[in-house]
Amino acid sequence: MATEPRVLVEPRQEFSVEIGGFNGGVALLPSPPTTPKAHRFQGGLIRSDMLEITGQVVRPGPLRGRRMRIWLNQLERWHFSRRGPPDIGDLYDRTGELPGGGLEAMIYIPKDAWLPATQCLGKTWRRLSLTGVNGDGHRMTIVDFAFSATNA
Repeated sequence: MATEPRVLVEPRQEFSVEIGGFNGGVALLPSPPTTPKAHRFQGGLIRSDMLEITGQVVRPGPLRGRRMRIWLNQLERWHFSRRGPPDIGDLYDRTGELPGGGLEAMIYIPKDAWLPATQCLGKTWRRLSLTGVNGDGHRMTIVDFAFSATNA
């Protein structure tokens, strides 16, 4: 089975993704014993409010048409490093790792913006633009992202 070559190798790369749909909401999972009790929900669960967005890459050209899964998660509190870019997300190429694996992103929005963001996602947003830096072929750090209502 041939796999596509790793593509996340640029020092800085702009992406545009057409949003196809989203799914998710609240998920509850059993908590592993290694999770600190303070981070467990009702003593033995992990709670996640992530949304999964599905989309198709529009640019850059070499990735055009590839499917991308984007996980939208809440950022509890801001933390900026003096040595690196802000921790607002990561982009991965998981092609060949799992069946159906491909491009995946995890991006964080402020917790206070969660409700309006999910409403806009359902009603207006059609496109996601994001910038990745420090590509190593497998992963890039996302330094900025923006949702928009236009498909241009």
